Formats: sequence, C-alpha cells, structure tokens
Amino acid sequence: MEVGGVLTYEGNNYFRQRLILSTLSGKPVRIRNIRTKADDPGLKDYEVSFIRLLDCLNNGSIIEVNETGTALLYKPGVLVGGQLEHSCPLSRGIGKGKGDSQDCNNYRGITLLSVPGKVLAHLLLTRIRSHLLKHQRPQQSGFTPEHASFYSQLDPSVDMICASLVPVLRRFVGGEDGPSVKCMRRGLRPGGNGKVMFTCPVRRSLTAFQWLDSGQIKRIRGVTYTSRVTPTVANRMLDAAKGVFLKYLTDVYFTVDNAKAVSPGFGLCAVAESNKGTVICAEAMCCTPGQEERVEGAAVSTPEEIGQEAASRLLEEIWRGGCVDAIAQTLLLLFMALTPTDVSKALLGPLTPYTMHFLRHLKDFFHVTFKIDEHKEERIAEDGGDLPQRRTGAAKLLLTCVGVGYTNIGKGQT
Repeated sequence: MEVGGVLTYEGNNYFRQRLILSTLSGKPVRIRNIRTKADDPGLKDYEVSFIRLLDCLNNGSIIEVNETGTALLYKPGVLVGGQLEHSCPLSRGIGKGKGDSQDCNNYRGITLLSVPGKVLAHLLLTRIRSHLLKHQRPQQSGFTPEHASFYSQLDPSVDMICASLVPVLRRFVGGEDGPSVKCMRRGLRPGGNGKVMFTCPVRRSLTAFQWLDSGQIKRIRGVTYTSRVTPTVANRMLDAAKGVFLKYLTDVYFTVDNAKAVSPGFGLCAVAESNKGTVICAEAMCCTPGQEERVEGAAVSTPEEIGQEAASRLLEEIWRGGCVDAIAQTLLLLFMALTPTDVSKALLGPLTPYTMHFLRHLKDFFHVTFKIDEHKEERIAEDGGDLPQRRTGAAKLLLTCVGVGYTNIGKGQT
C-alpha cells in the first residue's frame, strides 16, 4: 500500500527484502506493527545491524524508528562504493532465511545491492555469529556483531551461498575481476568468530538474457567441514553422502576442511553442476546444544545421518529443477527486473513462498510484472521404445519480463 508517496507495510516479514528494494528503487518505505504482539516487541538486533549497514552504504539516507522499535521509516539515499568493514550481531547466521515466512538475509542483501555495481569493492564481514529462532524453517538467512557464525541448522552457510549465489552474480557482472566470496575463517554456533570477504566489481548496467536450459547433471562436488571434533567425522559424512550419489553418477568428489573454530561442529555442503552451467546446492549440519527443541528434525546428528541428509536434500533440489536452485530464485528475478528494456526469460522450478512475495514486492517498488507459464518440456521415452513417457522432475515454470533499464548513474561511460 502506498500512502503519500511512501510504501507502507505491516509486520516484520520480508523485512530485509523491502529495505533492499527500497534502496535500489529509491522509494521510501514505512513498516509498522513490528512484532507488536510479541513478548519482545520491536526490531531485533540483527535487523538493527542491517539498517546500520544500509546507512553506511547510502549517502543521505534518513532512518526514523519510534521509541518501542515497532515502526520504521526508511528513506534511501544514493548508493556509494568503496571499502567497508562491518561487525555483525550475536543473533543470526550469515545465511539467515525465512523466519515465519522468509526474510532476505544480510549477506544476500549485500549481494543484491551489488547487482548494479554501485556498492562494494570490498566488504569484510567480521565476527559473525548465528542463532536460531523458534518456528523457523530451513534455508533462511541474516547476520549478526562481535563474534560470528557462518553455520547454523536453519541458515545457509557461507559454502552454500558461495556455491549457489555467486555463480549467478558472476554470470551477469562477469569479467576477470568478477565477484567472489572468500571464507577467511570459519565460525560455528555458538562461539562463532568467523570472517568472510566479499568483492564485487562495478558495472554500469546489466544485459537482458534468456536462460531456458538447465542441462543434465554431470558431476557433484562438495566440502565436508569439521571443527574441534575428530577428523574421522568428515570421512564418515563423506562416505555416507557418496554412497547415495554413486548410485546415479561416478564423478563425485569432496574436499575436507578441518577448521580450528571456536565451537565444535560439523557439516556437509554438496553442489551439483550441469553441462549447461547450472549449479544446484544443498547442505546439512549437526545440531548445536539447545537447538534440538527448536528445530524440526533436529535429531539428525551423527555424521552418517548428516551425509545422507545432505545428499537427500540435493537430490530433492535436482528434482525441483530449473536454472537455479531455490535459494537463488530471487536473485535471478531481480536481475531480470533490472535489465534494459528488453525481454528476459528464465526457467525455474516450483516457486518458494519467499519468491512469490518477492514478485509482489518487485511490482510495488519497480512496477515490474512477470508472465508465468507452465514449461512444456520434452517427454523422454523409456528405453527408446513405445513405453509410456515420463517427466523429469517437478513441473517447471517459464518466467518472462521486460526490464526497467536500471543503470548505475555513479559510473561514467567507458
């Protein structure tokens, strides 16, 4: 709803998503009734941290918060480039996701802001620590000050973000100095103390594209990481995951990272790569003390169960299909909306609830609408005979839109 030229929303759902799109579009946004009925009303520390980060990235932004923290008025300024070091709070992981719906995490927020090439030459996120809130579902993200944790049962890890989002970002900004994420120090919950460096080149504009073929999976790569546990745990996870993948293909390879983090823990991140450049990612990690009662299915804790769980999640993502996995859907759609005034098309699997709300917010902030058609994929006959034909994976969607012609006014012509 737009009141007096200010987009107005209720509640804390999709908080970061709204602020990011407000920053990119230049439209002010007002958010009211933020957890008014909760025992601890108002903004959380990780949300305040994200607001401060946006303020550092903007020149001339205006931020007004009421005394109880239940109402916010955000008027974006002009995005500026440069180098920034940001300390995240103690509440959320670098990949915090959906909440009761699904928020856009702080790290992914920076990735989205880097799309027009306006923002960062270097972003150093230090001492990030994560924590889980009640009733949250998997694949969610945000980050937090002082120590920092990249790994949480419900939050995508740095490995997953690097494997899933960076290739999509690199596909558009490209170049020899393309975007990159370097994990300088791992940190697991609850001790944290992780560090990551994100770099992204400056680009004046994007180009329209059509990404309609996800290809066939040709290999699987991944990493098993441990901290303050016996090194054999990594091998046990690796063997369990490979036992699942080797039933389908032989090109499976994992690396092992025995880090010296503050807190103990272990996990596995698996990445499937296709012959068309599609990257699909999934992960699983152990539960930390106090997490069992908060996370559904938190009983999965042995290395063998972690390996099998990660493999099952990756197979599910492959079954969903599309040119990107679920975590990267919104990033791809934002690229499509920001391209020049030309037609862009992309093939996606079933849309997540977070992606559906993102499409609604794109319409509010950029007046961009997508045409969504069911993709009629080619049928495959079994054994090349006259047997009934079968589909490959879930039903796919073909999304089409015309970009708004977004350009980086801060970068001159070359």
